[in-house]
Amino acid sequence: MDTNEQVISVDNISKCYHVYARPQDRLKQMMFSLFPKEQIKTYSEQFWALKDINFSVNRGETVGIIGRNGSGKSTLLQLIAGTLQPTSGNISVNGRVVALLELGSGFNPEFSGEENIYLSGSILGITRQEMDERMQAIIEFADIGEFIKRPVKTYSSGMHARLAFSVAINTDPEILIVDEILAVGDAAFQAKCNKAFHNIREKGCTVLLVAQDPYMVRTFCTSALYLRKGQIVAYGNPTEVTEKYLMEIEKAQLDDEKKVEEKLLLTEKESASSEAKDISIQQGPLYRIEEVKMLDSNDQVITTVKSGQDIRLRFNYKKLTNNDDKVVFVFSLYRHDGLYICGNTTLMDKLTPFPTNCTGEVEIYFPKIRLLSGNYKWRVAIDDDRGLGIYVEAYTEIFNVIDDLEAVGLVNLEREWVIKTNGGV
Repeated sequence: MDTNEQVISVDNISKCYHVYARPQDRLKQMMFSLFPKEQIKTYSEQFWALKDINFSVNRGETVGIIGRNGSGKSTLLQLIAGTLQPTSGNISVNGRVVALLELGSGFNPEFSGEENIYLSGSILGITRQEMDERMQAIIEFADIGEFIKRPVKTYSSGMHARLAFSVAINTDPEILIVDEILAVGDAAFQAKCNKAFHNIREKGCTVLLVAQDPYMVRTFCTSALYLRKGQIVAYGNPTEVTEKYLMEIEKAQLDDEKKVEEKLLLTEKESASSEAKDISIQQGPLYRIEEVKMLDSNDQVITTVKSGQDIRLRFNYKKLTNNDDKVVFVFSLYRHDGLYICGNTTLMDKLTPFPTNCTGEVEIYFPKIRLLSGNYKWRVAIDDDRGLGIYVEAYTEIFNVIDDLEAVGLVNLEREWVIKTNGGV
């Protein structure tokens, strides 16, 4: 198998739909289309489901397509499968395509499950004799019992999914295209499908699937495609692409929450801000944090960290008054969306409060940092000697952590497995 052979090429495709406010507007548009071009009046609005999409897929790759609802994922799969035609651009597909785009697509609702198996085979160019040889494997995988003899219109959504997927994996697809059809199956069926996915991928099948689970994309896919409002945001390494997707989703959720809070607390904020302004004018700042940076073991500034790497967080400060107060130093770690992960102070680590000179430098050493893949930011601060009042604080820019998929989540806990099994037949 030549893994460098290009089997799917999407060249600058766009897909536009015409949206009509009323049914009669569609009829008017049809009538005006008979007129000379310069006299045609438009009764619709244009909606671009996809715009200027470019990417390619090599044989044997598994591409996970992610994005929010309405981003164009299903439209893209339909264009590649050939059930839709692009408004502009070209798509080249080299290989037998089996597409699972929606429940029951390609099935005749009046035919039995068994009859639809033969129908699907004929559509794919497989002879009845060849389908006879595959029939038992298809029926066993679908596992829908006596319903295989009944009309498909009597099937539940789960039965549709079972039969459609069973036919797909047993017809030797060279390119398998899967929308979110598997979401309707139970846990046991999804586990069965995942195993089948791995098997056909190992045989060299190219797979394109829409998936909402970033963990599945990271573990199963060789690359990922992130769509937003019909355009490609990122395409490539599945870990990097899914992290970008999650980061934007979390940011959007956080923005929505902030908007609600702002509306509810607007009056209180206005009165509190005027009072706080008077206090700050009277007190004035006591310290200034001038530089915060993250360093590797070679004392080089870094913005990307490998999970398990030794790092140091360093910041400089300047004293702005002649007070003799002692201070406590602080660090906190946040996920990019503001989720608090951990924090500590010199006081919590049993260090007595520090007297301060005109300037100073603080460094915190983190050996073999156990963070997992994601985007994070540091906060540092100078507090009063009780660790309660904040004199000054500062944040780093967001930094990225990469890992080798040793675990999932936020941190990679040190662990040791102890497993005992009982004897028996």
